[in-house]
Amino acid sequence: MEFDLTRVARNMTRNLCGTDIVANNLANINTTGFKRDASFTDWFIESLNDVGAQRYTDFAQGELRQTDNPLDIGLASRGFFVVQTSSGPAFTRNGHFTVNDEGFIQTPQGYLLQGEQGPLSVMSANGVAGDVQIANNGEVYLDRILIDHLLIANIVNENALEKIGSNLYRVSDDSLVTQLEPDRFLVRQGMLEGSNVRPVSEMVSLIELQRNFESSQRVARAMDQILGRATQLGDYR
Repeated sequence: MEFDLTRVARNMTRNLCGTDIVANNLANINTTGFKRDASFTDWFIESLNDVGAQRYTDFAQGELRQTDNPLDIGLASRGFFVVQTSSGPAFTRNGHFTVNDEGFIQTPQGYLLQGEQGPLSVMSANGVAGDVQIANNGEVYLDRILIDHLLIANIVNENALEKIGSNLYRVSDDSLVTQLEPDRFLVRQGMLEGSNVRPVSEMVSLIELQRNFESSQRVARAMDQILGRATQLGDYR
């Protein structure tokens, strides 16, 4: 009986964790380049004897939408943009960029977008940001002059990516990061990749999780009552 109660409690915990995952996905439906999280199936979790829901990130392609902003870059293939943070390089699918006062292309958080030669500067000779054109193969032109190529990273094992907030990822093992050659990726200037969250599917999952949790609650109450009666009978003897 104690073992059964433990299983019920574990199932309730998994459902709560799953609900948190789905809620976070739904909250990021409109987040550019967001990749939904999912949890492994219950039978697999039970085989691991794990209390919490094991989550993984689904890196399926999101839909591209047109913005006509020259600093919006949509990845229409595998790969990640590389940006420089205070703690080292990070990776993102969010291609919404701006130009800072020094003329460097950056994320909304101020992290510099990396080209093959380093941070991408689009400051023209007269001290203002020039006309930026980005080819589908990642070539970056400033006032029609080729200045660099986008640095697009390939993560050998995407399961090793760790979310660090602001739609950024990092890996602890640099050997898992390689550079994608221009013929292995495709970028679209003036477009952004939307999230890959499917609202209807997430809502169905949320309903199922809530039903499972409520069912487990009822089982737990029933088992608690049975244990209580068994204890009372033991006291009478």
